[in-house]
Amino acid sequence: MGNWVCIDFGTCNSAAAIEIDGRPKLVLPNNIPFFPTVACVLSRDKIVVCQNAESFKTRYPESFLQEFKLDIANSPDCNGVDYQKVVAEILRYIKGCSEVENNGARLDRVILTIPAIYTEQDSRKDIMRLAALDAGFTTVEFLREPQAAAWHYAYINDSRSAGLSLIYDLGGGTFDPALMDMGEVDNPTFLGCNSGVKCGGQYFDAAVYKKAQKEATDMDKPLVREKRWNDYEACKKLKESLSASPSGTIILSNDEFFSLNREGLNALIGEKLDLTLSACDSMLKTAHKEWTHINQVLLVGGSTSIPLVSEKLRQHLASHNASEVRIIRSMTGINGEYNHNYAVCLGGIAYIERLLDKQEQPPMAEEQIGILICGNEVCQLKEGVNTFGRSSEQDFSFSDPAMSREHFTIDVSRNSSGHYEYLVTTMSQKKATIINDRLALNLNVPFAPRNIALVDGATIQAGVTRFQFKK
Repeated sequence: MGNWVCIDFGTCNSAAAIEIDGRPKLVLPNNIPFFPTVACVLSRDKIVVCQNAESFKTRYPESFLQEFKLDIANSPDCNGVDYQKVVAEILRYIKGCSEVENNGARLDRVILTIPAIYTEQDSRKDIMRLAALDAGFTTVEFLREPQAAAWHYAYINDSRSAGLSLIYDLGGGTFDPALMDMGEVDNPTFLGCNSGVKCGGQYFDAAVYKKAQKEATDMDKPLVREKRWNDYEACKKLKESLSASPSGTIILSNDEFFSLNREGLNALIGEKLDLTLSACDSMLKTAHKEWTHINQVLLVGGSTSIPLVSEKLRQHLASHNASEVRIIRSMTGINGEYNHNYAVCLGGIAYIERLLDKQEQPPMAEEQIGILICGNEVCQLKEGVNTFGRSSEQDFSFSDPAMSREHFTIDVSRNSSGHYEYLVTTMSQKKATIINDRLALNLNVPFAPRNIALVDGATIQAGVTRFQFKK
């Protein structure tokens, strides 16, 4: 198994893990446990990436790319280079650093972790796969980020059951909660997820920078435009320092001091964090679960280091009579320490070991794909994307004038255990898709979810037509 590497390709930073002597090992490029997800495209044949690219940010801002993870399906106008080539260069650099960590041995196979929202047909997956092949990998596997984090916790916990776990994944640009049944610690089962909440480190950094910029303008000493990247980085470091210190001070490009305390930071980001809790509420309702059913909340991602995250979670749990639920940021188990910053890539390596064990076992009986029941009509789903709407071009069309021509889709895919999973996504630009008479999937309401995992017995309403999902 030693020629596998797991890469957590992040919005702001990426991380990688390999297996050394039977244990997951974090890759440490230059003794730093992450790779900045940045690139400077100097020409079609000259792309500088990760740590090597950071010094180019201020000199070549028009050629500098960052925070592009969710946009890789689009084509950037950057010296004629597309995102596939940029991602390939980043993966090639991470591959090289990982091989150094692997005592110089080649790493030909990669498992790439992806947001839970990516479907089997998501074009971003295709770009990631092709980029990995361009980078020199011969085998490419994908694993959802929350599942990978659950595998890390399962590995640390060894044989002890962890029960129902909420994965609170707050990274650089998005909040991606997921619900995992970890009753069988060596086989975490994905129950549902939520998405669409734009919340994370880059938004917090921008809020601090905006406040610093306003104070400078109010003092009639505006920040120097040509040094905005330096000021932005200084604000980011100030935000990070407030996780450990009650207050901090930096000097900006106008040669003035800017101070901020933890209470001030909380005021800037509090409303954003409230949106993450609302997303968790919606996810639990769709899965027919309550906060009291949760055994623990697993914190994942660098932004969960902010003290306000745990404070708000504790308050929210108390308001739902669930104060006994554990919030886990750090813990020590039979196989080491839980690492909330790098749980995803470390969990991917633990998953690979389980995956290889499964391949040696006889195959299970074929599982039947679920159905949607609409009155007397039965809609037999197929693996892949199933489309529903009023248009005759849809896989399943209905003569409901209140339904949009393309109203919603259901993506059917297999999880790491070989079982089918079902993700419903609203496609209507005018009307919501209603789940269980409570949750509205809506493209026109800011921060409203666009999709949600389906559980057995869930109902879907499109226009006046109602469906019931059965596995």
